[in-house]
Amino acid sequence: MKEDKCNNILAKPSGITLGQHRSDVVSEVSDICQIFIGTCEKYKKLTGKDLAMRLSVSAKWHDNGKACPKWQEACRKDFQSYQLWKHNHPTCSFKEYSSEKRNEAGYNLRTVGIRHEFYSLKEAVVTNMPIPILAAIAAHHGKLGLAFEDKWTSCPSFKQFWNEFRKTSNDISEKESLALVCDKLLEFDTIRGLLQFADHRASAKEDKEPVPGLNCFNYRFPFENKRGIQKLVEDNWNNDILLVRAPTGAGKTDASLLWASRQIAVHKADRLVIAMPTRFTANALSVNVAATLSDTGLYHSSAWYSKYSKVQNGELDMKEALAQQKMANLLATPITVCTIDHLLMSLTFTQESHHLICSNLANSCVVIDEADFYDDFTLANIIFLLKVLHNWKVPVMIMSASLPESALQLYIKAGFNIESILEDKESDSYNKCFNIKKLIEYDDIQDINYLLKYCIERGNAIIYLNTVDKAIKVYKEIKALVLGSGKDIPIILYHSRFTEKDKQRKENMLLDNLGRKAWNNGTAKGIAILTQIGEISINISSELMISEICPIDRLMQRAGRLCRFDNSVGEMYALIPYKDNTLYPAPYGSYSQNEKSWIPCKALLSTIDILKAGIYSAQDLVNILNKVYSEEAVFSIKAQTNVQALEQMLINNWLMNPVEKWNDDDTHSNSWRSRDIGPQGLVFVIKPACTHFYNYSEYMEFVLSYSISLPVYLLDKGRKEHRIDSDCKITIGSNDPIFINVIRDGFYTFDIGVDLTNNEEDNFL
Repeated sequence: MKEDKCNNILAKPSGITLGQHRSDVVSEVSDICQIFIGTCEKYKKLTGKDLAMRLSVSAKWHDNGKACPKWQEACRKDFQSYQLWKHNHPTCSFKEYSSEKRNEAGYNLRTVGIRHEFYSLKEAVVTNMPIPILAAIAAHHGKLGLAFEDKWTSCPSFKQFWNEFRKTSNDISEKESLALVCDKLLEFDTIRGLLQFADHRASAKEDKEPVPGLNCFNYRFPFENKRGIQKLVEDNWNNDILLVRAPTGAGKTDASLLWASRQIAVHKADRLVIAMPTRFTANALSVNVAATLSDTGLYHSSAWYSKYSKVQNGELDMKEALAQQKMANLLATPITVCTIDHLLMSLTFTQESHHLICSNLANSCVVIDEADFYDDFTLANIIFLLKVLHNWKVPVMIMSASLPESALQLYIKAGFNIESILEDKESDSYNKCFNIKKLIEYDDIQDINYLLKYCIERGNAIIYLNTVDKAIKVYKEIKALVLGSGKDIPIILYHSRFTEKDKQRKENMLLDNLGRKAWNNGTAKGIAILTQIGEISINISSELMISEICPIDRLMQRAGRLCRFDNSVGEMYALIPYKDNTLYPAPYGSYSQNEKSWIPCKALLSTIDILKAGIYSAQDLVNILNKVYSEEAVFSIKAQTNVQALEQMLINNWLMNPVEKWNDDDTHSNSWRSRDIGPQGLVFVIKPACTHFYNYSEYMEFVLSYSISLPVYLLDKGRKEHRIDSDCKITIGSNDPIFINVIRDGFYTFDIGVDLTNNEEDNFL
């Protein structure tokens, strides 16, 4: 029998009844608990409570406040408005009604001045419900935060709840105990996050929106035999943490999947999270893992285009793509590849979604892949992340080709018990050699002109430059030399100042010309000019490499692209850049505003001092690595102060969201940064065809297709030199107009990217 919505309590102006919605959320909660078995077991061990029971109770009570007569009256008025519209549009949904009648749809609920979750609390409190459930009900629309204090305190009956939440928060925060806060976070956030997750999934299904399925991690080793490092990892899977050092090509990715499958099989985790140092490396690994496991999420600020570019050619519906992206953001996919920044940012609790991200992170096993060791600022952040993961009893594996022995003591300080770094010294990869023919000091490109001609003569080469502008200058020089030679050699420049669409095309060109298939077919030809973006993320190879000097752990990654697909001896020329007769170390150091010059980091100076011409194996490089990083890392005052700010944010914000909000694309708050870089801004390579975007999602599609992130000082430079205009006004939904940066014609091309070269060489990646 069809439900009579006029006589039932409504949950939404679309006509969904409260009984139906409650049933839908309870059903989602049940499905979640059946899939997230490890989460339920960890919760039981931590609290002694049944998570499924607590979630079910929160689901049954979370919207009971909608029965409040005043709220119901407003909802019914909105439902009646929808019904009148639907009479003339019988096949259309409430979503379509909302799109056409943006101001009318839901107007009465928006103006009635009632927060239904407050009334839900008032109903629930008489049952002596535990405070973690009350907090979940209070927060399920993101209003449990200091920015909404006036809404809570305006009514005495709701103020008592606010005071209780503040007292609970302060009682824990004031103890300044990271372990205690981590425990309380799990007890509260597992319910808080999963209730919201279930509620959002139920609502999306009710609105006929795409909802990705909840799937279990499922991996089968695809090869007949396991390699050395894979056997070592599997044999030691039960350790709380594994440190794994293995050269390029040793099979680290499948080793991590084998390790994760063991953790998940015994319910120590429900999913695998792989954290990469940059979004570019995350893109590449996601594609690699997805070849074995299709249900792999990718999340970072530009991931949408890299992972879901099928939307552009109509193979995938945009709504489905955005729904999958949201799952990856929340770490709710069986495998999520993301940046380290994304995990660090979730510890600030400056967004409501951070509570669910942290709950899912706490019930994951985590692989940190190829973290930089020379960068003490980022490393200090990672050590704090590891302390939190240790408190949450999260299995961790750190794997890299460049992991020094001194890392042992550093990671022990995070609380883990570690005896040694796992390493397969019998691997063939450790016998592989390459020849550093010469170390060359140079100040001007003309100083190395003969090497560029040699690259053209050889027909294939990879050239690494440490700054974008130097890479652009070398590209222009080589293009001119090739043109003069009359030879047909592809020259491919790749750095971070391309749109996501063009990055994808660049990567495809690199693979077509210098990838494994090209070498196997005997068709490999071309010169790739790369910045740090190409150290890990691109699976290409050459017989000849020219590389500006960098810390040994970065140089090891670059050398891994020499004769990558065979056992030949590759040839390298190492360049030591100078500027005005002084070593120019950017970006491997710090810039002194007082001196107006760069101060090289210790690892770079040690690498220059130790590295000599000669033939090297991977093991030789490991020996140099251990010399360069022979001492345990000592964090700078800046790095220590920054980490202390992150810890304080976690301790202060664990229950009550702060007033400060954080955009997804940012890497810093007012007091903390994930990386020691300056503020960034967007520049667009074209003006939008229409300057009004219906909603934020429509705007983000434009952003992901046509924008590039640049340091703010470079944007200022571009404006001063009349290469960037800032007078293009757009609107997003009903928000106030904003102005966007648009690069002028001629200063962005597919060959070069954004070209702001003018004696400026402090731009990286």
